[in-house]
Amino acid sequence: MLLSPTQTRSSSLLYINDITSNIQSTMRLFADDSVIYRDIHSEDDNISLQRDLEVLSTWSKVWLMSFNVKKCAVLTITRKRRPNMYNYTLCNESIPRVDSYKYLGITVTKDLRWNEHCQEKASNASKTLGLLRRTLAPCPKTVKENAYKALVLPKLEYSPEAWNPYTSQCVENLERIQRAAARFVTRDYRTTTSSSSLVRQLRWDPLHTRRLLAQSTMFFKIRQQLVNISFPAFIAPAPYITRNDYSLKLTVPVATIDSYKFSFYPRAIRIWNCLPHQAVTAQTLAAFQEAALPAIRRMKPPIGDRML
Repeated sequence: MLLSPTQTRSSSLLYINDITSNIQSTMRLFADDSVIYRDIHSEDDNISLQRDLEVLSTWSKVWLMSFNVKKCAVLTITRKRRPNMYNYTLCNESIPRVDSYKYLGITVTKDLRWNEHCQEKASNASKTLGLLRRTLAPCPKTVKENAYKALVLPKLEYSPEAWNPYTSQCVENLERIQRAAARFVTRDYRTTTSSSSLVRQLRWDPLHTRRLLAQSTMFFKIRQQLVNISFPAFIAPAPYITRNDYSLKLTVPVATIDSYKFSFYPRAIRIWNCLPHQAVTAQTLAAFQEAALPAIRRMKPPIGDRML
């Protein structure tokens, strides 16, 4: 997998619309960032990806829009002990190889674990919360709560559809920030007061609950064709429906690797199968969220054999 952000000489995004022309690998664009990736099964795949990079090099020369190769990186996602280490080049410069890379605010690692991403998010959110403590200490409770939800909470749950930690340590590190924010908002730093009770007092849902709701909402949007994402063909109806089940339950993909077991679709399907009939048969997004939220609030983070 190759991540290659472009540094353009113009603010007009129209100039890069044809950058994907003649590219055989998959390429995604967002503003002036681009990512090109390909499944590598043999050396021929390496050569094909390198050929695409040469096409991009030619494109940059024609349109006078240079790539900042120093900000580009090669990220190989694999479980092999000896992965393929092909030396890719762009504009006659060797592209550095990394074990993790931040793309569009999400830190992707070679093993697809979210430890590094969660650590970074918790650190950034903690710094912002510290700033709020120093500047908003005398302010009313409503001001503090609004500041937390506007400045800290988005850092903790940015794009949860793409990531959701499945280790108790990562989940706890994120929840700890919200509990600290509850003390800040209520101005209660007594050791005899439970920070978790303060969160409940403020009627804040745990961050884990909010992530599950976001993922199930995206799954509902995909299933209802409310977003431009095709519903995967490998998702099939459940082969066995009990008397108390509804007919819209789905088969959970078989997974032995945690990085896939807790990825979007397997996890979203497990959530879906636990939702009430009123949620899965909802016709609008608002109706789905209203019916799904009570059930999602009862779901706990994965610990040991517990899946969600």
